Amino acid sequence: MEELGLGCRCSQRQQAGDFTLSNAVAHYAPDLTLEPVHLDIALKLSIEEERCDATVTTTVRSRANGVDQLTLHGVDFFDLSVPTEGVEFRYDGEEIRLIWDSAFAAGESRDVVVKYTLDRPATGLHFSYPSKAYPNAPRFAGTDNESERARHWLACVDLPSVRPSLTYHLTSHVDHIALANGEFAGEDIEGDEKTTHWKLKEPCPSYLACFAVGDFIRHDDGDVDGVPIASFATREFSPADLERTFGRTAAIMDWITTRLDHPFPYPKYYQIALPGIGGAMENISLTTWDDKFVCDESVHRELEWLVDLVNVHEMAHSYFGDLVVCRDFAHAWLKESWATYMQQCFAEECLGDDEGQLEFYDQQQRYFGEVERYIRPIVTRHFVSSWEMYDMHLYPGGACRLRMLRAELGDELFSIPQGFYEYTFDYYP
Repeated sequence: MEELGLGCRCSQRQQAGDFTLSNAVAHYAPDLTLEPVHLDIALKLSIEEERCDATVTTTVRSRANGVDQLTLHGVDFFDLSVPTEGVEFRYDGEEIRLIWDSAFAAGESRDVVVKYTLDRPATGLHFSYPSKAYPNAPRFAGTDNESERARHWLACVDLPSVRPSLTYHLTSHVDHIALANGEFAGEDIEGDEKTTHWKLKEPCPSYLACFAVGDFIRHDDGDVDGVPIASFATREFSPADLERTFGRTAAIMDWITTRLDHPFPYPKYYQIALPGIGGAMENISLTTWDDKFVCDESVHRELEWLVDLVNVHEMAHSYFGDLVVCRDFAHAWLKESWATYMQQCFAEECLGDDEGQLEFYDQQQRYFGEVERYIRPIVTRHFVSSWEMYDMHLYPGGACRLRMLRAELGDELFSIPQGFYEYTFDYYP
């Protein structure tokens, strides 16, 4: 996630210099003998009611003989039921315990259906629509999950070590655009309702699962090596605003695939700007942005470079965080430190060494500013909330360590692609 605005929670520390609170415990990835390997997600959205009827079919695969239980996360679900024959359940408002009446054999797969209703969820899934208080509010529903908020709308194991493939069936008004992870798989229209289908074949942890449904505008930006690029926003903006803001995305993708010597790993790269996101988030093939980043003519010159750096950061996550996923949040450096370091590379290689040094210096100073208040290892398991990990140690602190490692090893051992420095990013004068 884009690091702007992420500060430490110093007022919560026990005393000056502490990172953890007194009730922090060590966190580890779960030892799952029943693993969810696919989620089929059917959602019927009522935006003005802030309501959603959900049917989630989970395909689980056993890693051992004799297993008969699995616990899913699911916070404040209403009218929850499990209509699958041979499966009992217990629900305490936060976890759904599934109990099969016959044990699995090793390697065996079965489907289990969980049905429930969401009514004004506290977080994770956000609704917006015109009202008496906000008559000009845009109309949409959209998700924002990092780090453990998918559980407020999706029945799942809401931890990064569990990475199922996904299919979506999103039902809303026939005039709405419905977007989700993966590739478009068709739509069905019945009366004034439309159901849009998306399919993601690649594995996806819950915090990267994403959909957005609403009254959106669209700008298409061509493709890079067959990967289509497009951006979306609410109708407060225009396609020209989207082109002005995200029109360099194809050039950035060309740069990053050359820089990493690896084709883009997903079937599309869409971006959508919505109010209230609070930054930007690297959901697989559907990056979300706060709409404060959308540039009209008056702010374009001031925001262009910042937006491009955030664009680089989020696209870098397609490799560091999406393609290569941390097993648990103790290793969140694997995504955030690397994505932040890619900003340094972009500045250095597109605008010259001086700009690269300036970006490095800026990141260094932000990290040192936090170190004056507290210091922690880049990898630590002791925290109360995984969100505590997303600080200046993780973003610029980790990025500066990667730059130091590159300086120590040299470019050849650090695996700079041969001939890379002949690359020219010709957008900037």
